[in-house]
Amino acid sequence: MNILAVGAHPDDIECMCAGTLAKYAAKGHKIFMATATNGNCGSAILPMDEIARIRKKEAEASAAVIGAEYICLDYDDEMFFDEGRETRLKFIELVRYCKADVILTHSLRDYNPDHMLTGKIINDIAVMIPVAHIKTPSAPNDVIPSIWHFEPSCGMGFNPTDYVDITDTYETKMQMLGCMESQKAWMAANYKTLEDEDAFFKGVRIMAEFRGMQAGCKYAEGFIRAMDAYRGRLNERVLP
Repeated sequence: MNILAVGAHPDDIECMCAGTLAKYAAKGHKIFMATATNGNCGSAILPMDEIARIRKKEAEASAAVIGAEYICLDYDDEMFFDEGRETRLKFIELVRYCKADVILTHSLRDYNPDHMLTGKIINDIAVMIPVAHIKTPSAPNDVIPSIWHFEPSCGMGFNPTDYVDITDTYETKMQMLGCMESQKAWMAANYKTLEDEDAFFKGVRIMAEFRGMQAGCKYAEGFIRAMDAYRGRLNERVLP
């Protein structure tokens, strides 16, 4: 299968579903990691174009850990708006280019508008992927992808329908997250409750342990499956 993870910013995927992606990769599936924005607000010191370049390089390095391909749609960080037809077609092309069978993306309820919009667009366009009269550079997929929503930061208001045991890929997840070097100091500086740069990793570990307790394993990631009745394949279990 072809697996596509779509996050709003570089590091979203690593925080929320990298362990699951690593499991898919270990089973021989083709992995794509895409971000809607380039993360160009991710520094209070560096110019926006420079931090965008750095964060793209970090995302590429993270994807390389599991042999994935990284794609950036290059919208501005925190200034990502649904501009209608152009935006919809850009996301449709992303899914078609990847020939995605499974998509992992943000929850529709989240603290960050970039996150929610990314998840909403993916949810909205799913049924359009096979439609021949919607033209993009890549040909329509044969099937509607199966969509799974990963949780917001700290799991706020999120009750998973499914869990993936990532005990065997947890270290890979943390290696991927470790590629996001630019974000450790930025997170510590902007979120004053984080006492040090290591807190960037601590929150991810705590959530993995918490979901692991719920799932009956050491570490896990939680997901909510998209349940729309008209998408027959979405009721099939396709998480690893």
